[in-house]
Amino acid sequence: MTVTEPLIQRYPLISLLIAARNEEDTILDCLRAIDHLNYPVDAFEVIIGNDQSTDQTETRVAEFIIDRPNYRLVDITEQMPGIQGKANVLAQLSRFARGQYLFFTDADTQVPPDWLTEMSRRFTERIGIVTGVTLPDGPKIFHKLQTIDWLYNLTLTHLVSSMGVPVTAMGNNMAVSRVAYEAVGGYESLPFSVVEDYALFRAIIASRYNFRNLLSEQTLARTKPVDTLGAFLQQRKRWMQGATALPAWMVISLYGQYLAGPLLLLLGWFIPALAIGLYVARLFIQVLVISFGLSRLRQTNLWLYVLLFDIYQLIIGPLAVIFYLLPIPIDWKGRKYRASK
Repeated sequence: MTVTEPLIQRYPLISLLIAARNEEDTILDCLRAIDHLNYPVDAFEVIIGNDQSTDQTETRVAEFIIDRPNYRLVDITEQMPGIQGKANVLAQLSRFARGQYLFFTDADTQVPPDWLTEMSRRFTERIGIVTGVTLPDGPKIFHKLQTIDWLYNLTLTHLVSSMGVPVTAMGNNMAVSRVAYEAVGGYESLPFSVVEDYALFRAIIASRYNFRNLLSEQTLARTKPVDTLGAFLQQRKRWMQGATALPAWMVISLYGQYLAGPLLLLLGWFIPALAIGLYVARLFIQVLVISFGLSRLRQTNLWLYVLLFDIYQLIIGPLAVIFYLLPIPIDWKGRKYRASK
């Protein structure tokens, strides 16, 4: 399928890559959202990698794309040398991609209609990677607290990024220029990481490309929250594993956030007034950041759950640190990886 010259000038060709492993319950919602993108069909392609699924993922994708020529299903059966898991899938999918920009989302994520337009227009010659915001969406209180949790941390990431400090990227809401991707050698040239999106982000930044971190309703994607405490702790273990590569001051800040409750209790044993003062200051900053994020993303209906968030965070934080330190492998999509400390 060819794209006319005027269309190329207005709408750069985009390749949207999706790794899917046992996603029969979510993949169709993901693809239906993509089907509603406000972008010319001739100007983007969707390449889905079936990562050895044992459920109906492959069948459901094949049925959905049968009358959509800009969609393609690739069966991933081999492992490229030196990489594994999701990075292996994306590395292989990128070899089929024709786009000027490579967009990434997950099979359990629904992107908004203006996603391609809003993300692609942020690229300039030296911007190599653009990241949007994704929030989990579910009906339970635990789901809503996860939403506030993600919103708080991603708003902080946006604010720090706005000061020119690179923090991280979201692999389910991310775009890279083809030039930047090839400059770092793609996923196949990166050391293995259970957070492959962060590994790619770091490599692109190290190659002296700039970045953009967006906090807008137009680039807000939705994903499925975790339902159990065990799945939640596994998720955090994977994220904390990736966070070990952050600068030391960021790692210390993250541990300070996770362990705020025990640290404040310990301080309160010796200097109660200071502990209370720090807790109030922390709570004020937290509410201020969340308020900013809710306003920018037009999610003010979540204010009720903000009141419960601090209790949630004071409990979940220490549990996540303890679970991370336990000699339990990281379980991701049925595959186990050793967690290095």
